[in-house]
Amino acid sequence: MIRALFFDLDGTLLNSQKKLLPAVYGALKGCRERGIGLFVATARPPLLDRQLNWTRRESELFAGGSFLNGACEVIAGRTVYHPLSQMVVAHCVAQVSGYPGLNIALQMEGECHAFNHPPADWACPAWGFRREDALPITPDCAVRTVKILIYYENIVDSVTQIPRDLVEALRTFCAGRAQFYLTDGGKVIQITDIQATKYRGVERLRTALGLNRGEVAVFGDDMNDLEMLAGYPNSVAMGNACVEARSAARLVTGCNDGSGITDALERLLHIL
Repeated sequence: MIRALFFDLDGTLLNSQKKLLPAVYGALKGCRERGIGLFVATARPPLLDRQLNWTRRESELFAGGSFLNGACEVIAGRTVYHPLSQMVVAHCVAQVSGYPGLNIALQMEGECHAFNHPPADWACPAWGFRREDALPITPDCAVRTVKILIYYENIVDSVTQIPRDLVEALRTFCAGRAQFYLTDGGKVIQITDIQATKYRGVERLRTALGLNRGEVAVFGDDMNDLEMLAGYPNSVAMGNACVEARSAARLVTGCNDGSGITDALERLLHIL
């Protein structure tokens, strides 16, 4: 019997406009009414109300979750962070400095953000803060960094892929030191602590809830979801997912702009 659901957000639970479709909201509400716990497993920080303009209506569906690719867990009003190595942060900042126009953002404890180039004014709401709250990158930032993002444009409108030589250099450097993900079709690099993954984040929450793996179902679509999708017998990849995610999951449903979530809950997992 499935007692808890963990959802990736972008490309999975949210449609292409970053919204919960009415049918999806209704399905989630139905799950809650049946006593099934709902949690997120996302690369985003715990700023969903600001970033997604969620009201109490959406937020109260969820009992917490794994954030920042497993670098942060929130449950029962308690937030736990898993910081990156200061050496990894310093190295990544130095490497990015050699690529004009390339952005690096340090996501820190307390949901603070530091940038080499702050996002444009219009993009700040999607990050969940005002432009004046964006911090410059200083050596002190490395102490509190839990996740690194590397991207062009403003990330919410990125169309430029990360240079291949930098991708390979950072992938090699991070091996054994940090988790490295190339996501969004090669347009975003995400780096977290070696112990911080969505799978481990969900595992920490699963253990806290006293559930076994068979009582959990997980949903995802991108490279940072692979370990999570492969780690549970009830795992669902979206129809719009990357090939690797579809191969890692036990089940594949429809796309995030259609009935993918509701079909998975009704037809594949037989929850509703």
